[in-house]
Amino acid sequence: MRQGSAFNLVFPLCLALSGPALAEDKVHWSYEGHNGPEHWAGLSDKFAMCGEGRLQSPFDIVPDIAALLPELTFDYAPAPLSVLNNGHTIQVNYSGESALEVGGARYRLLQFHFHSPSEYSIARQFFPMVAHLVHAAEDGTLAVVGVMISEGDANSEIAKIWDAIPASGETNTVAGATVDASAILPGSTERYLRFMGSLTTPPCSEGVHWHMLSEPITMSAEQIAAFRAIYDGNARPIQDENNRLVVAN
Repeated sequence: MRQGSAFNLVFPLCLALSGPALAEDKVHWSYEGHNGPEHWAGLSDKFAMCGEGRLQSPFDIVPDIAALLPELTFDYAPAPLSVLNNGHTIQVNYSGESALEVGGARYRLLQFHFHSPSEYSIARQFFPMVAHLVHAAEDGTLAVVGVMISEGDANSEIAKIWDAIPASGETNTVAGATVDASAILPGSTERYLRFMGSLTTPPCSEGVHWHMLSEPITMSAEQIAAFRAIYDGNARPIQDENNRLVVAN
């Protein structure tokens, strides 16, 4: 990981997409009960955006217009397999210089993680799971690529991740093993939906550039069940769209 100030500031913020930011470790939040989503804004002053924000994620995605969107270029390379079970999801921390390039900007891949069900719905359709690939530009701007997951054929790359899941709160870096984020992408990445949103977990920060791929990938029923045996329902409820623009290509 580069040591520039932008990355030092944004890295803990990116982790908040799937777990508490480093500064929020003492604030316990969850997906149900007194610390659930409807109470997030009141758990910490730093979580206020969860209640006050106008471009919160997730929401029901319905395209507003069709336009020629910039190509998504995935400059991904394999990285050491490092799996974090952070108490909210299973997350793969990604080292190296793998990046997403879009619209003349380059965003380095920091991590990817999973939710079940899919958090976002598309025209009211939820998927069994979703993968969020979290990237950051040099100036700290976040770009997330969402990949919906349907039940079907097993994914061999995800099988390696599932085999390496540690106990809650622990990280397992598997000696000699690598993971390839390209295998978390569908066969075609040409079509996608673009919109502005937020982190889907506290502190719910806005200004996140979302790119939801139109083509899903598949995981086997057994792989989906294995995730749900650990995290069943780690999805924030649908938020108001608030007339934000959703562009499809």
